[in-house]
Amino acid sequence: VPPGSLPNSLTTLTFGKDFNQVVPPGSLPNSLTTLTFGYYFNQVVLPGTLPNNLTTLTFGYDFNQVVPPGTLPNSLTALTFGRSFNQVVLPGSLPNSLTTLTLGDAFNQVVPPGILPNSLTTLTFGFYFNQVILPYTLPNSLTTLTFGGYFNQEVLPGSLPYSLTTLTFGDDFNQVVPPGTLPNNLTTLTFGYYFNQIVPPGSLPNNLTTLTFSNYFNQVFLPGTLPNSLTTLTFGDDFNQVVPPGTLPNSLTTLTFGYDFNQVILPGSLPNSLTTLTFGDHFNQVILPGTLPNSLTSLTFGSDFNQIVLPGTLPNIILPETLPNTITTLTFGDDFNQVVPPGTLPNNLTTLTFGYYFDQAVQPGTLPNSLTTLTFGHYFNQVVQPGTLPNNLTTLTFGYDFNQVVQPGTLPNSLTTLTFGGDFNQVVLPGALSNSLTTLKFGRYFNQVVLPNTLPNSLTTLTFGHNFNQVILPGTLPNNLTTLTFGYRFNQVILPGILPNNLTTLT
Repeated sequence: VPPGSLPNSLTTLTFGKDFNQVVPPGSLPNSLTTLTFGYYFNQVVLPGTLPNNLTTLTFGYDFNQVVPPGTLPNSLTALTFGRSFNQVVLPGSLPNSLTTLTLGDAFNQVVPPGILPNSLTTLTFGFYFNQVILPYTLPNSLTTLTFGGYFNQEVLPGSLPYSLTTLTFGDDFNQVVPPGTLPNNLTTLTFGYYFNQIVPPGSLPNNLTTLTFSNYFNQVFLPGTLPNSLTTLTFGDDFNQVVPPGTLPNSLTTLTFGYDFNQVILPGSLPNSLTTLTFGDHFNQVILPGTLPNSLTSLTFGSDFNQIVLPGTLPNIILPETLPNTITTLTFGDDFNQVVPPGTLPNNLTTLTFGYYFDQAVQPGTLPNSLTTLTFGHYFNQVVQPGTLPNNLTTLTFGYDFNQVVQPGTLPNSLTTLTFGGDFNQVVLPGALSNSLTTLKFGRYFNQVVLPNTLPNSLTTLTFGHNFNQVILPGTLPNNLTTLTFGYRFNQVILPGILPNNLTTLT
C-alpha cells in the first residue's frame, strides 16, 4: 500500500484473505477509524503505521507478532486478535483508550498485573487460555469477562474486580467458587459444560439476577444459596435434583429445567413471582393442584410429558384448577397425547401449542374464549366440531396429518390466518372459510378444485402447495388478493380476467 494511494476520506478499510504485506508508516490515512486484516496477514506492525484516529482494529487468523509499545494509537477502543495470536502482551502496549479486548483461541500467556489498561470494560479470552489470574491483574473498569473452553484455574479471592457485572466460564471450568470470590456487583453468571461443584451458601453475590448452569451440573441446592435478587435461573441437561420448598428465591421470574430433570414439583417449591416455567424433555411427573403459582404466564412441557390416567383422578395429568388463570402461553411437548377436559385450560390463555403426537378430540368448551393462537402438531387428525374453536381465535395451524372436512360454522369469524398441513386434501366447502380470513396456506398434497365464492373477499394472501394443479375458475380468486403462490406442479392456463386487479405478487 504505497503512501498516498488511499484517500484521506477513507474511514473503513478491510484487507482480503490473502493480503500479507508490510504496511509502511504513512500508508494509512488519518481519517481511518476501522481497520481489519485478513486471514493470512502476519506482518510486524511498526510504530507509526496505524493512524491516530483508529478506534477499531481486527487481526486475522494467522497474525502472531509481538505488538511493541507505541504501536497501537491512543484512540483505539476495540482490539481483536485472531486464532493464532500467542504473544506476550508487553507493558504499555495497550493504550489507555482501549475498552474491548478479544484474544484469540491460541493465546495462553500469563497476563501480569499492570498490563491491561484501566479503561478496559470487556475482556474475552480464547479457547486455550488456562492461566491463573493474579489479584490486581484485571482493571477496576472491567464489567464483562469471558473465559474460553480450556480455562480451569482456581479463581483467587480479590482477582475479580468489583466493577464486574457479567462473568462467563468456559466448558472445562470445574472449580469450587468459595464465598467472597465473586464481586458484589455481578449480575450475570454463566458456568460451562463440565462445572459440577456444590455452590455453598454465600458464594453468589446479592446483586445476581441471571444464573446459568450447563450440562454436567447436578448438585443439591441448600436453602439460602440462591440470592433474593435472582430473576432468571437455567439448569443444564444433567440436573435432576429435588427442589425443596424455600430453595428458589421469591424474586425468580424465569425458571428453565434441562433435559434430564424428572422430579416431582412439591407444592410451595415454585415462588409466587415466577412468570415463565420450562421443563426439559424427560419431565413426566404429575402436576398437583396448587403447585404452579398464580403469577405464571408461560408454561412449556418437554417431549416426554404424557401422564397416564391416575387412580382416583380425572383422565388427564392436568387436573382442574392445576393451571393458574394467569397463564397466557402453554406449550405441550411431542409425546403429550391426553384428553384435555373442559375447564382445564385457564381463562386467560392466548397461545396454545400441542406437540407432535397429540391426536385427541377437542370437545366444545375445552378451549377458552381468550385463545388467539392455536397450533396442532404433526399427528393431529380429528374432526373439529362447530363451536369448538373460540370466537377470539385469529391464527390456526394444523399439522401434517390433518385431513378432515371443515364444515361451515367451524372456523370463527375472528380467524385471520389459516394453515393446513401436508396431507390435507379435502374439498373446501362454500361458507367454510370465515369472512375475516386474510391469509390461507394449503399443504403439499392439496389438489382440489376451488369453487367460486369459496374464498372470502377478505383474503389477501393465498398459497397452494406442491401438488396443486387445478383449473382456476372465473370468480374464484377474491378481488382483495395481493399475493398468490402456486406450487411446483401447477401447469394450467390462466385465462384473462382470472387474476384479480389488486394482485401485486405472483409466484
